[in-house]
Amino acid sequence: MSQSEIGLSRAAQNFAREVNAGAIAAEQGLDAAHRFIMDEANAGVVKTALRIRAVESSLYDLFGKGKLHGTIHTCIGQEFSGALLGRHLKSGDFVTSNHRCHGHFIGATGNWRGLIDELIGNAEGVCAGIGSSQHLCATNFMSNGQQGGMLPVAAGIALDRKVKDTGNVVVSFIGEGTLGEGIVYETFNLDALWDLPHVIICENNFYSQSTAQARSVAGSILERAAGFGIAAAAANTWDLPNFDRILEQTIERARKQHKPAFIVVQTYRLNPHSKGDDQRDRGEIEWFRAHDPASLAVSDYQSFRALYEQYVAEADEQISLGLAKATLPPTSYFLDQLPRAPKDAAVQWRALPAVPEDRRIAQQLNGFFHDWLARDEDAFFIGEDIEDPYGGAFKISKGFTTAFAGRAITTPISEAAITGIGVGLAVAGRRPFIEIMFGDFITYAFDQIVNNASKIYNMYNRQLDCPLVVRTPMGGRRGYGPTHSQSLERFLHGIDNVCLLGLNSLISVAQQLAGLEGLRCPVVLIENKADYANKVFSCPEDFALESDGAALPMLRITPQGAEPTVTLLAYGGIARLVADGLLEIFERTDQVPELLVPIILSPLNPGPIAASVRRTGRLVVIEEGAGTGSVGAEAIAQVSELVGGSFSVARAAGKPMAIPSVPALEAAALPSLEDICAAVLTACAEV
Repeated sequence: MSQSEIGLSRAAQNFAREVNAGAIAAEQGLDAAHRFIMDEANAGVVKTALRIRAVESSLYDLFGKGKLHGTIHTCIGQEFSGALLGRHLKSGDFVTSNHRCHGHFIGATGNWRGLIDELIGNAEGVCAGIGSSQHLCATNFMSNGQQGGMLPVAAGIALDRKVKDTGNVVVSFIGEGTLGEGIVYETFNLDALWDLPHVIICENNFYSQSTAQARSVAGSILERAAGFGIAAAAANTWDLPNFDRILEQTIERARKQHKPAFIVVQTYRLNPHSKGDDQRDRGEIEWFRAHDPASLAVSDYQSFRALYEQYVAEADEQISLGLAKATLPPTSYFLDQLPRAPKDAAVQWRALPAVPEDRRIAQQLNGFFHDWLARDEDAFFIGEDIEDPYGGAFKISKGFTTAFAGRAITTPISEAAITGIGVGLAVAGRRPFIEIMFGDFITYAFDQIVNNASKIYNMYNRQLDCPLVVRTPMGGRRGYGPTHSQSLERFLHGIDNVCLLGLNSLISVAQQLAGLEGLRCPVVLIENKADYANKVFSCPEDFALESDGAALPMLRITPQGAEPTVTLLAYGGIARLVADGLLEIFERTDQVPELLVPIILSPLNPGPIAASVRRTGRLVVIEEGAGTGSVGAEAIAQVSELVGGSFSVARAAGKPMAIPSVPALEAAALPSLEDICAAVLTACAEV
């Protein structure tokens, strides 16, 4: 026997023991299940479980007839998780769930009719049919389909509840397959460090989609929480009295002590993972079906059997009604929260008022956010290593944890989790600022930005806003090397319903970010490390510095007494390099430059750029990051749509490779004034 065959054999043996343990628990739980079902005090819970089964059975039948879109993940066999939870929730508690969320939703909200309409896809669904099976939203309930992605969001909501001191808890459901995701452990860590009232329930049904548990989950599930000092308990959906007791004790402890907890619930899924994708042994499934509490209630108790039949009839009736209802019109859906300017609208450029400012950009940012936290008690500032006296790697947050204890919080190195925490705080009505120490590592937070923050507004049919601000330093010229010097704007621009801002040092921070408070969409704010040390730009006499007047303005440095012959477009830190070199560019190229500097990088406003290009016939795009698929590339495309092909284009961008640390190589990797002049000459060369 080969080593791999030995490993497979051991895995199979381990899995057989796990399923056998579940079978023993089911066998031993029979009497307890009967006692629970017969106790009139539990009638409401049993009715909820049967309602869940009736609704899901009817929907599953409808799915089999090809009348539901997408997929459906039923919790048949696991209904008592949601049914029992509903008994222990209070007003203000919050529940987050995963792809298998129907039972949790009905248990927490009771809105089974809205769930049916949602899966059918009509406008009366809880999210108007937009989210369907996996993406549900109601007061104090959210689910999403990515594995583990809702856990840090739930922790952020738990932080809000803890600060409010309302005695509320947040309960999150995951499956045992989710234990392969690192975000689970990042959230465990923050839950424990911050004593959050967050109860995580892991429903262990032995299979991750079609993969047997022994092939996907190593070690003890229950003991995973112990390493974080989180109390853990084991239960199952066959011994209902014990499950009920553990839920009650755990949730009450979380309420009173603000402590997280982990409950591992052994259960069994009787239906396929989603469609017909079931590779399990039929005999195994039928054995668990015969020992299932909801099945027992229907088969062994006439009153519950009659009630279940009534529930099925009501579900079928609701389905018939739902199929006849109107769907959401496109005009009601295709809207976002981004600050879009009308394309090619006329711009009234205006001189900027003089603002006395002698501080460096880093000091200005510190003052800007300090003032925001002082006036807005709902604002939070969360970031890595920001605790005083250190105050963060670039000192933007220095003094915050002293002045705003409880709302300015230092974190471990957990970019994904702290971004998710910010999403949760935003959903709870807060204004969170999340500091990522180095922009290179915003990639860890990408799932939270793309699959939670950006989607929440539209996915849940505009029921929730997510005014999260993720801010981070980008760029080179500091010698930090390949993983601390990148400019990653090209991976962040164009994310749905996320506004990307690029800070510069041409005007004060307060002038640039005056419109930030009015945004209700998620924001990624890119700051440039080299720019932190700069003071505000002093415009040469031969040029004028102007603004388009927007709350988040586009800037223009335009020549005085001469018509521009070439349009330069730059943003962020490199805009300062260009602005400082305008006279040298003129002297080296004999071309009169006009520089446009947008602060809003996405959605970019191409109108002012196009207006300049119509005058000059030439566009040079300058950016520190690589030019492929970049903000600059998008600018060229949008300007071309407005102007047509009657202009020449050149680009000066960073080399498409890791930024080296050695000074000479770093300088060669990033655009220099010589590169910009060469691009100007290329754009201005006769064709």
